[in-house]
Amino acid sequence: MADPGPSPATAIIDATCSVFAKTSAYPSHDYCVDVLSTSDPASAASAKDERDLAIIAANATARNVTRTVGLIDDLSHELARCSESYARDMGGKVASALGDLVAGRKPGDKLLDAYNLGPSNCTLAVMLRWGYSKDLLAHENSANAALVLLARNIARLVPNSNRTASPAAIMNATCSSLLYNMYPGYDYCVGVLSSSDPAAAASARSRRDLAIIAANATAHNITSTVKLIGGLLSDLAECKVSYRRMGSAVDGALGDLVAGHDAPAGAASKLGDAAGDALSCDMAMSRRRGAAKNVLHQENWQNFVAARFASNIAFLE
Repeated sequence: MADPGPSPATAIIDATCSVFAKTSAYPSHDYCVDVLSTSDPASAASAKDERDLAIIAANATARNVTRTVGLIDDLSHELARCSESYARDMGGKVASALGDLVAGRKPGDKLLDAYNLGPSNCTLAVMLRWGYSKDLLAHENSANAALVLLARNIARLVPNSNRTASPAAIMNATCSSLLYNMYPGYDYCVGVLSSSDPAAAASARSRRDLAIIAANATAHNITSTVKLIGGLLSDLAECKVSYRRMGSAVDGALGDLVAGHDAPAGAASKLGDAAGDALSCDMAMSRRRGAAKNVLHQENWQNFVAARFASNIAFLE
């Protein structure tokens, strides 16, 4: 029995995707075949021409955009929760502990509570949902955790502290005691105590003075983190505007293609413009802290590629 050969739909997909292998059109042949044959198998099986394929590619782009908007909403929600945890919960505990230390009282477990309410809580909320790859505040959570635990560990040493005439001696003795049995260790301890408030460090005469320095450093870092979160929320809001615009452009192109308008270049142009919106989000998310900390880079790149691909298919119609 003779081989019937590829189905008409498979043939049109292969012929269309072969164009990408022969020209500089973007993206590759393999990407083209994969998207057209797997994103909507039923539509792929009934495709008769390039217009049908362009509709498949545009629909795949629209679904990607919808998923990305959902991710932006989720990230914004978690960031807002982190901001509240830092500003109200952790900040309140650190301020109360500072008041105790300045007044000569024991802060109890307030600094440990601050750790659990701030960086630990914020990290856990993001990690449980997405893992490390989407942790917008990985560095900040780690920094706040180290600071508040340093303050807590020094505060625990206060009852056994005597006043001394030498700030260097009390700092060395205190930080040495953290070297083997307490986090985060000697070098970090000396670095924070000597640089975060040099004037206070130069006049420190007891471990209580050092605990106050560490707690103040924690409070300053909390303020910086809350400010950063506000900026990141603004960046995510900008991304959402870009993706809403992208979604509208893709929907407009789909409407043209489905209606069979005699201006495929119009649909292709709309899809090309949509690709630019994905790049706008990428720039917004990289602007504040650099590309390395852009947690939406993968989604932005995928959406850019999807829109460019759909645009190129529409041009072939």
